[in-house]
Amino acid sequence: MKNNPLPAYQVFGLFVESELSLPELIEGDFTPDVSIRFGDVKEQPDLPSVSGISYKSFEDKFLLKVSGVACFLVESGNRIIIDREEGGSDDEIRLFLLGSAFGALIHQRGILPLHGSAIVMDNQALIFSGNSGAGKSTLAAGFLNRGFKLLADDVCVITLNKEGEPIAHPGYPQMKLWGDSLENLGHKPVNLKRIRGNIKKYALPIVTDFCNVPLPVKGIYIINAKTNGKINLKNLTGVAKFNAVNSNTYRLNFLNREGNSIAHFKHIEAISKKCFVKRLERPTKGFYINRLIELIELDIRRNAR
Repeated sequence: MKNNPLPAYQVFGLFVESELSLPELIEGDFTPDVSIRFGDVKEQPDLPSVSGISYKSFEDKFLLKVSGVACFLVESGNRIIIDREEGGSDDEIRLFLLGSAFGALIHQRGILPLHGSAIVMDNQALIFSGNSGAGKSTLAAGFLNRGFKLLADDVCVITLNKEGEPIAHPGYPQMKLWGDSLENLGHKPVNLKRIRGNIKKYALPIVTDFCNVPLPVKGIYIINAKTNGKINLKNLTGVAKFNAVNSNTYRLNFLNREGNSIAHFKHIEAISKKCFVKRLERPTKGFYINRLIELIELDIRRNAR
């Protein structure tokens, strides 16, 4: 008698089978590219080529340790082993699995994870990138309030098609937003689940306004919050454009192989050649989403002429 097959899901342009339930993702009858299992990953070589406080990166392996949650071993771009620590909840494991662990796996596959949220505009992906707290998810959610669809939140995976054009792949139908942003956007945090413990950041399901097909990249707005700054938009060119995209790579510090680095820079180069990249400055204090949206829509209309 055959064992029941594991559930299969779609995320970041990949098909995933997983022993851990992933209710945030879209489930279906897929042939998996990636396998996720529970197992023992504590015994690993201690001579990494790249390492940080909580991670070690080897030639084709990546080890992430999240104290009180789990250890994650990512192998060869197609396998993740989860070693749950005592007290580690499924919700916490999913948070780091769909973030840093998949960031490492995407790098291993030689494709590009951008630290950004993406919406659909004119059947293309418009990406909002920036550091944590810059407001990329909030800006994307503001566009959703105006009838646009979400393609990805926080991590936007880019591949290149046969013509070398950047293609953005769907994440999953959920956004992570701080409580004050949710309230300003008309949502009630009390009705939503916190992403972890006492952190006042919440998971917002996107029920109908989610796009589940890959789209060509239209352009990238890189958000920069500045103390006492003003709302300002600046077109980036040349080296500044290339460096801005590169510095907003998700988990850039996880890269450690020459081949993967070459593929990484090939993706950055293609974006620099094919797409516009602009820096969007905003003040750190205050809620300016409507003004930012109007500025972006005006900028898009001007570019279309």
